[in-house]
Amino acid sequence: MIKPRGNDPAQRTLLNFDVVDPFRAATIEGFKDQFKRLNGRNPSAVELSTYYRQHPHELARRGGGGKR
Repeated sequence: MIKPRGNDPAQRTLLNFDVVDPFRAATIEGFKDQFKRLNGRNPSAVELSTYYRQHPHELARRGGGGKR
């Protein structure tokens, strides 16, 4: 069994590929790509909203921003 490496976002799978936590992606495009590779589907609206809550700078960059 492989032991986790602390807070490292990368994990090793049985196939020895690096799997990265999609919520640590620098951009929304990177998040969508990583999420799809991990889960085999596109992120839902709730998952996108969770990403934007964790990365408000991306929401502002995309033209959103919510209440001011």
